[in-house]
Amino acid sequence: MLNMNHEDLLKLETIEDLSPSDQVHTIGSLFDFSYDHNNIQGVEHGFKLSEQIDREKLSDEDYTVLHYDLANGWSYLRKLKYRFTKSDWDFQMDELMHEIFYLRKAVASPGFHIVQKERQCQIYTNLGSSFSYIGRFVEAQDYWNKALAIIPHFPMALGNKGNGLYYYGRMLFDEIHANIFIIYAYHFLESGLSLRQYLEGDAEQGFQSLKDHIENNVPKDFLQLPDLNTYELGDDVQLKQYRQWCLDNKLYINPLNDLGAYTVACHDCLNLPTMIIPAKRPPVCLNLFNQIKQEYATARYSLYQSNMGYSQHISDIDVPLMDSMETVRYSYYIEQLKIAFRLSYSILDKIAYLLNDYLELQIPERQVSFKSLWYSDHKKKALGSFFISSDNWALRGLFWLSKDLYEKSNDFDSVLEPEAKEIAEIRNFIEHKGLKVLADVSFWQPDYETDISYTITRNDLEKKTINLLKLARAAIIYTAIAISHEENKKDYSDVRTIPIGGNTIPPFMRV
Repeated sequence: MLNMNHEDLLKLETIEDLSPSDQVHTIGSLFDFSYDHNNIQGVEHGFKLSEQIDREKLSDEDYTVLHYDLANGWSYLRKLKYRFTKSDWDFQMDELMHEIFYLRKAVASPGFHIVQKERQCQIYTNLGSSFSYIGRFVEAQDYWNKALAIIPHFPMALGNKGNGLYYYGRMLFDEIHANIFIIYAYHFLESGLSLRQYLEGDAEQGFQSLKDHIENNVPKDFLQLPDLNTYELGDDVQLKQYRQWCLDNKLYINPLNDLGAYTVACHDCLNLPTMIIPAKRPPVCLNLFNQIKQEYATARYSLYQSNMGYSQHISDIDVPLMDSMETVRYSYYIEQLKIAFRLSYSILDKIAYLLNDYLELQIPERQVSFKSLWYSDHKKKALGSFFISSDNWALRGLFWLSKDLYEKSNDFDSVLEPEAKEIAEIRNFIEHKGLKVLADVSFWQPDYETDISYTITRNDLEKKTINLLKLARAAIIYTAIAISHEENKKDYSDVRTIPIGGNTIPPFMRV
């Protein structure tokens, strides 16, 4: 392995004569040294040198590390260019897009599970921090949790999770929930600082500053962790099992579920905040949000039901089907899985429809989609004027969440999720073509050249569906919080208004 100082690295004109492993190490060192010396040109030089690396010659482990290093390079470039400037808040930022894309590529790479556990934790921790930064603070928790599942006392994950929980809590319009989040944030910060000797960069200073801030503003007696398992899941066995499944998978539209599988979170309590609308204006947003929540709950239960097929469903008994000898599964339960997938995906466009109305963006209804909502032109290049000046963190999160979706062949450069194209393709085949769900692909190798149906294993479809459902859940939470932020800025003192919100629809009207 080469040992070079910053000046030597900057003078490098080629790395082609190095071994693949040394090439990766050199790029990573150049990025790190350049950031430490506030040298933007050094970071850019690292990107140019990285183009000389033949990816096909890299081992699986080096391939993963290269993507981690490239993500760091883009992160360093972003911080050196924009930190402490107004541009740091911009919705659009190419550096951020590349940073997150490469981190996700590292996670999806074959070598991820064979690199050192510390490296796996670093990748997950950085993903969590990047997601929190762009406003996707709900999903950030999952990445920090994944790091802590690998090394339970990984200090950077503990501290960053505490930081993320604090700012997540500050966004909540339910004061009880907000206070609980701040308490949990304090304890994660404390845990991270207990291992301060392992913290990187200026993390210790940042974590300590936030911990001190909480201590100075919250009485010590109120910083004790509350018991969140005080709610009974019920006596009905089926209801109890369903609620526990939702809690374990963090599928309730309830921020408290992001703290863990605590019974107090076993209901979808998050609704829109109390809103003020003109007296003659119907409650459009309230009705749309209700529909979105209902469709989400139906998608969630459909996914749950799809795993309950221990025997043939009664609706399938009188439906004989011919065996194609390909282990394709056709059943009520498979259709429930498809329904969950379709509903989860469609929720995102309904959120766009809601926001177009609420934010008065005046995009023609036929042109509204979750992917296009944010732009003033059909090529999705120019950000809409409302979003250019917006300080709405949750709305920023929704904008970046839209980058997980794929629409057209020329759209891939602006997509953050490496599997986005496949997800869109599956949706298209479910809606308009044919989807073959196999029990086990090892029993039959599909001929992708001649088959007009999309082929996928049941296990893969289940994984993609639950990920899509989690995406919809996060989007719903961001939407409610984004609207709360906008409502707090409004002044209706000179307008006749009716406050909307507060009462729930009674059970007899939910039949």
